[in-house]
Amino acid sequence: MKNLGALWLGVLSVSLCCKGQEAAMKGNTDPGSPPVVKRVIHSPVAGSWYPGDPEGLRREVRRMLDQADLSDLSSHRGPVLGLISPHAGYRYSGGVAAHGYRLLEGRNIRRVVVLGPSHRVPFRGLAIPDATHWSTPLGEVPLDQEALDRLRQSGGVFATRPDAFAQEHSVDMQIPFLQVVAPEATLVPIVVGQVGPAEAREAAATLRSIVDDHTVIVASSDFTHYGPNYGHVPFRDRVPERLEDLAMQAAKPLAQMDLDGFQAHLQSTGDTICGAGPILVLLATLPASAEAVPLRFDTSGRMTGDYQNSVSYFSIAFVPRTGPVSFENRDLLDEATQKWLLALARETLQRHLAGKPLPDPVREGREVPPRARETYGVFVTLKKHGDLRGCIGSIVGTEPLYQGVIRNTVNAAAHDPRFSPMTPAEEPEVDIEVSVLTPLEEVPSFQDIRLGRDGVLLEKGGRRAVFLPQVAPEQGWDLPTTLTHLSMKAGLAPDAWKSGARFQTFQAHVFHERP
Repeated sequence: MKNLGALWLGVLSVSLCCKGQEAAMKGNTDPGSPPVVKRVIHSPVAGSWYPGDPEGLRREVRRMLDQADLSDLSSHRGPVLGLISPHAGYRYSGGVAAHGYRLLEGRNIRRVVVLGPSHRVPFRGLAIPDATHWSTPLGEVPLDQEALDRLRQSGGVFATRPDAFAQEHSVDMQIPFLQVVAPEATLVPIVVGQVGPAEAREAAATLRSIVDDHTVIVASSDFTHYGPNYGHVPFRDRVPERLEDLAMQAAKPLAQMDLDGFQAHLQSTGDTICGAGPILVLLATLPASAEAVPLRFDTSGRMTGDYQNSVSYFSIAFVPRTGPVSFENRDLLDEATQKWLLALARETLQRHLAGKPLPDPVREGREVPPRARETYGVFVTLKKHGDLRGCIGSIVGTEPLYQGVIRNTVNAAAHDPRFSPMTPAEEPEVDIEVSVLTPLEEVPSFQDIRLGRDGVLLEKGGRRAVFLPQVAPEQGWDLPTTLTHLSMKAGLAPDAWKSGARFQTFQAHVFHERP
């Protein structure tokens, strides 16, 4: 074990990577290809459901985002997999929707799939547009043509239906928020007609082919429509409390990623959730290990003071479920030592980028916590706006912990072969995470690996690769998916883990800087 040396660790990215205004699109450099015709879907509700002038709309969206409270997810640094977001006029639902979109701000989001229910055109299945851009007062958003072509070619439940988009507000109400929080993202708009669990699962099988680490799926949906105007009056007393209780009942199967349970709630209660179809597709597409986090609930009845007719609004985020990432049946590093090591890593990064001598706490006469003098394997991970920027460490401890933190901070910033060396300008944007490792232990079979608790070293045919314990929970992977990515990281076939591979596990005490 002493000869394993330092190994690089990284999260393996899974890359895949209307009103008709028509004009030839620029940028087609292939002389053998026909010109691509620009076709724009224009917002059907700009100027009524939200402000029609660019400055007023941007100011309104920014105001709602700034007022959003993310205390429930203040420490979440992993990816955001999906959202449920309401789609009424911004006067009513905008403040609720802002809670989900505030969570997306500052993240490297390159593609957003928006699933909206069809309010005007009855059909079965899922509709995709025959367009290249979507326009709101904030400008035009390019549609992801490669992703749309993949859906179109899959056939099945997907069909090109321009009529489904002509006057549909459920998709459009999400776009101004996206233009502010993810201005570089492309859009995959989908209008969902009548679907049940079977159609949702069929759609999900295709949608997963366009979902990567930089894709977010938004299910556009209001919740209970209550009152005689909606033909739904299941109760007449304690209406505010019972509307919230009904929403929480609907949220229970969402928290368990239980598609059939959500469908059972709709059937048993008659709950009038207009985006039930998009929510079913969202649940079927996201990994079963995802976790639903309620962010904000409100009703139009509370806002107007009149519950005779009321619509409920719910913002819910879906993030990877995080298992325990700490030593099990072992002493943890005390909080003071954690803070000292993080401060040392930050000081090391700053000195390295400034070209100054690295810290030497002992020689400089500084007090070093006793636990920081012990020998552990340690990794240092650098993340920029939530995305990996560098990560290097040693599985086997060969030096005092504080020295390992200094060395691996520099290595993560300058010598991770997947990234260019970090520049001084990036330093304020980078968060530091330290993972202190227990000794390696061989396990008889991959079935003995416990995701969330165990980091994994895979070896086969002279090749090896490692994932820290937090990798699988952050990515939302189950065990077969984790081992598939680990095999590919080692340069092996995706299914190489199934036979002839050796597995060793370790645990990690993970701690990071707080905002």
